[in-house]
This record gives sequence, C-alpha cells and structure tokens, in this order.
Amino acid sequence: MKYLTPGPVQLPKFVIDAMAKQPPFHRDSEFKKLFKSVLDKLHSLYPTRAVVMPGTGTLAVDTMIYNYVNPGDKILALVYGEFGKRAVETAKIRGANVVEIEQDKPPAPDEVEDILRRDREIRALLLIHNETSTGIAYKQLKKLIDITKSYNVLLLVDSVSGFPAEPLPQDIDVVATASHKALLAPPGASILYLSTEPKAETGVPPSMNLRKFIKMLDNLETPYTPPISILFALDVSLSYILELGPKYVDIHRERVEYLYSALKLRPIPPAGLRSFTVTAFYCEKPKEIIAKLKEAGYVISGGMYKYREKSIRIGVMGDITMEDLRRVVDIINRVD
Repeated sequence: MKYLTPGPVQLPKFVIDAMAKQPPFHRDSEFKKLFKSVLDKLHSLYPTRAVVMPGTGTLAVDTMIYNYVNPGDKILALVYGEFGKRAVETAKIRGANVVEIEQDKPPAPDEVEDILRRDREIRALLLIHNETSTGIAYKQLKKLIDITKSYNVLLLVDSVSGFPAEPLPQDIDVVATASHKALLAPPGASILYLSTEPKAETGVPPSMNLRKFIKMLDNLETPYTPPISILFALDVSLSYILELGPKYVDIHRERVEYLYSALKLRPIPPAGLRSFTVTAFYCEKPKEIIAKLKEAGYVISGGMYKYREKSIRIGVMGDITMEDLRRVVDIINRVD
C-alpha cells in the first residue's frame, strides 16, 4: 500500500531502517551526538533556533500559541480552512481576544495591513502557511513579515504540512511544524523555529514550556524524554532533503502541477494559491474514488472543512513517483 495522504507520508526504506535500533539514554553522550546532528540540519534548512519536542503538528501549534499569546492579548487570525479554525480554538482557550477573519481564500497583505493600521491593540497575527484541509498556501508571507514588523506585531505561522517543501521566507517570529509530513519522517516530533523569545507570563503547562527547552539547548539536552527513535529517522531524512537542496521544492511543485493539469476534477484552491504538498478537488463520488484507489494499492484522503463530503485530497509528499501519480490519475478519471 502506498500513501498519498496529507500525512503521515510514504517513508523511504532508509528512514524506516534508521529507527530500528536501541534508543540511547537521553542524558548520554550518544544521544547528544544525535541531537546535535538533528539541530544542525534543522538550522541548515531554516537558519533560526529550533526546538524539538515530543508530539505532532497539533502540539507544535498549541505550544506556539501558549508561549507567545497571553490571556487577554488581542490577536488577528486568518482562517481559510479547518486548521485555521483549530488554531483559533486553541487561542480562545488560551484566553486571547481573537479577531477572526474567515473566508474562502486568505486576505491579501494590504488587507491585513489595513486591519493592523486601524486596530493598534493587535499583538499577534496567526495564520496557516499551508492549509492541509483545502490545499491553499499563503504565498505572500514575505510581505506579511515586513508589515507585522512595521506594526510591532508577532507573526505566528503554522507550517505543519508545508515546511520545507513549500517555500518559507526567513525572519518569521515563530514557525510550528512537525516531523511527519514534508520533513519525511514518522509522526512524533513537534518542531518550532523561534526568532524571538517566548512572551508568555503564566499558564503554560510544563511539557509545553519553551523556556524549559531553550534553557537546555546549549547542553544538547531536553527537559523531558525526547522522541529518540523519531530523531534517528529525522536525522537521515534531513540529510536527504539537504542533499536535494532547491530540487526538493521543485519535485513537489512538479507533482502538484501534474495532478492539477491531468485530473478532470475541479480544483478547490484557486491558481496562484495552490500548495506544493497537498492537492484538493471537488468530486461527486469521493468514497467510490477512495475505495477504487485502495483496491489498486493507494491511500488518499477524503475532504475536510466545508468540503468534507464532496472532495478528495491527494498528498504529494513522501516516497512516491510520477508513475504512481499517473496510475492514480487514470483510476480517478475513470470513476468521476
């Protein structure tokens, strides 16, 4: 069975094999050697301090919010899919005063700037870089970086299903991501890139307290048991991604462009906003398509958000080939 899902993704054998060893004690020098290798490679991918925690993408986003938003803070949240809604839910539970802008596609940078200009109490902008539920990517992050800095507003970005296959500009205040999507490793490691110190004054659970993790980074230690086996896998997947360099993005772009050109289905994301990692299409028979593909050895995903019962999603991350995509296209085009 091959997985063309939004994550977890189809793993190369060398990544799976890397986990098949005894995990070292996490206070031992053997672990520190592994941890340093992973941190150095994460820094090579995105030159900002990285924190690695046990968890998945959801925990990474929740940790970002709890460490950079205080109860009572006013934040602006851009919502154009399910994961934007989830981030808003966490922010509200945190006690934030959330100004929520929900629409089918993300607002342009000048629209965001207009809101920030009119409301100087906003302290943070929260958005999804790569919205897994709709296949929409925010392609104008560089402009938002400049805008938020000019208004002294924190930029908090969920790139769980984007990084590093969807280009991510430097100088974002905080980026939340995870091991099990475009980083080509199994689920289990939450990863945060931090360009600024945590702002939380109180109310952060110990297991999510970034100050505890940051304090121990210089000694190559973690406050709690890390996902050691996942780090072995991540170490080799990062080497592979770094070896490919810019070609890694190109591979994903080519796969996405092929699906959008070859499938007869109507795309959900408009041209110009299409993710390089997840595609999404309207269809009348999603369950039939999913079943036919599974019979042929492929697993894809059904829809989410407002498209749950009338769409499919096909991930292009992981150890898949263009021949896999051609077979998937042929099966889908014969069903719907």
